[in-house]
Amino acid sequence: MKALVALALALSGAVIATAAPSPELQVPFADESAHAALPRVQSAQGVDYLNGGAGLDEAGYMKARASEFPLQFIFSGRGGEYGVADRVTLRKGGEQIVSIPDAGPYLMVKVPPGRYTVEAVFDGVAEQRSVAVGNGHSRVDWNTRRASD
Repeated sequence: MKALVALALALSGAVIATAAPSPELQVPFADESAHAALPRVQSAQGVDYLNGGAGLDEAGYMKARASEFPLQFIFSGRGGEYGVADRVTLRKGGEQIVSIPDAGPYLMVKVPPGRYTVEAVFDGVAEQRSVAVGNGHSRVDWNTRRASD
């Protein structure tokens, strides 16, 4: 019975002082699997990016790493719900810099300062934006009804 009470208190977040925990009472860290599932920095065409943010843990993680990425996108629908683009392609002076499939709802890209044309495809329909990246950070809140479909 003591073991069940101790386990219930441990899972509820209560702090229990014991001399030495019994091995059968040890509970694995609750967020271990969530931590393993967090987005990882990927590289495509020599460009590093971080893509994801669908859940609260992922979104918080992405926001915490935002200062590492000069260009940031948040895709959303007209009702404010988050969206994912089929593909996002960045071009600079007509040259394709990177193309990222299943982008969003948060997409953060390491690119040097400059002017870029960004194309996001939602349900087969392409939309374009021009983005200037300076020495700081540029954030694009890409709101479109197509992200809602």
